[in-house]
Amino acid sequence: MDESWGLNNADLMQQIGTLMWAVNDDKAPKMVENMAAMRVGYEVYQRLSGQRDVDALRNQTIMAIAKYVKDHPKASKEELLKEISKQIALFVKKLEEI
Repeated sequence: MDESWGLNNADLMQQIGTLMWAVNDDKAPKMVENMAAMRVGYEVYQRLSGQRDVDALRNQTIMAIAKYVKDHPKASKEELLKEISKQIALFVKKLEEI
């Protein structure tokens, strides 16, 4: 999902309040309840799973590999393989620290 779905603490509390209101008020539109539930659920998943950290780490690894390729346009296949292997090993090491 798009990062615009991410919520800071105040926004999360507001969405929880909206969800509570929508669940307890028979006149509240079902769509409001569904959207608040999806946003709260998404944010809780992101916070508990650490998925944002994994995504950021993956993007850093890809950018490091792309930078190496750009900075070394005449690198041999062996050199590229060595650098990619190095970056993947760093990714795995950082991932284990999360």
